Amino acid sequence: MGVGSNLGSREASIRAARALLDAREGIEVTAVSPLYETEPLGPPQPPYLNAAFRLETALAPIELLRVLVRTERRLGRDRKNTERWGARSLDLDLLWDDRGPHESRELCVPHPELEKRSFAMTPLIAVAPELQSTYGPLLAQTGGTLIPWDRAAQVSSRRRAGVLEIEVEADALADACTLTVAIPAPLRPPHSTLHRIIDSSASAFADALREVFRTGFSVQYATVSHCSTSQWIAQFHGVNLAIPLDRDVRLMTTSGATREFRAALSL
Repeated sequence: MGVGSNLGSREASIRAARALLDAREGIEVTAVSPLYETEPLGPPQPPYLNAAFRLETALAPIELLRVLVRTERRLGRDRKNTERWGARSLDLDLLWDDRGPHESRELCVPHPELEKRSFAMTPLIAVAPELQSTYGPLLAQTGGTLIPWDRAAQVSSRRRAGVLEIEVEADALADACTLTVAIPAPLRPPHSTLHRIIDSSASAFADALREVFRTGFSVQYATVSHCSTSQWIAQFHGVNLAIPLDRDVRLMTTSGATREFRAALSL
C-alpha cells in the first residue's frame, strides 16, 4: 500500500498510520520503505512525503480498503471536503495484491494510476523488490527511481530517576512535538481520539497534553494538522482509563544539531 502526506506533521502522520495499522488484529506491517519527498500533482500545494508499507493480511481487498479509509479518518482526513488532487493530511492507497487483480465499483488493484507515478512505484519496489522486473522499466520511463528523503527525524528515549525523557530532532515544530509522544510505540490499538485547537507553539502543545492526561486519557501518539497560520489541530490518540492523572509535562524546543527543531519531553 502507498502512503502520502503533505499537510501538518507529515512524518508523524505516516508513522502514526503504520502504528495504527500494525496494532490492528489481522494486519501485520512487515516492511516500510524509505520516505520520499515529491512535488504534488494538481493545484498549488505543499510537497508530499511518500512511502509504502508491505502488509500481511487475510482481509479481502475491499475489507482492507475500508480499514484504510477509517485509518485516514482517525488521523484527521475528511474525504468529503478534500479537493480532487488537493492537499491532504494522509492518503492511503492499495497499490498491489499478490493474490491477484481486483476490480469493483469501489476499488481497482493494481492501482489504475500506478504505472504513471514514480512516487508510488519507487516505494512499492522498495518493499516488494520482486516487482522490479514488472515496474522497473515503467519507472525508468517516468523519470527513474527517486532519491530517499534524508531528513527523517532522529528520536531517542531513556528513563532516568523514574522520569521518561524523549528527544526528537525534526524538520518542523509540529513533527518535533508529535513524535515525542509517539515513543515508545503503542502496545495496544488506540480506540479514542481527543481533538484540541491550540496555538502553534511547543508550550501550547505541552499545555494541551497536560490537560489531556488530567482527564484520565492515556495518550499513545499524537498528530497535528494546520488549522491556520497561527493555530494547530492537535489530535491525541489512545484510550480513556477514567483515572485522572496529574502528570507534569515539560516540552522544550531549541534549534536542532542536524534538524531544524529539537524537542525534549519529560513525563
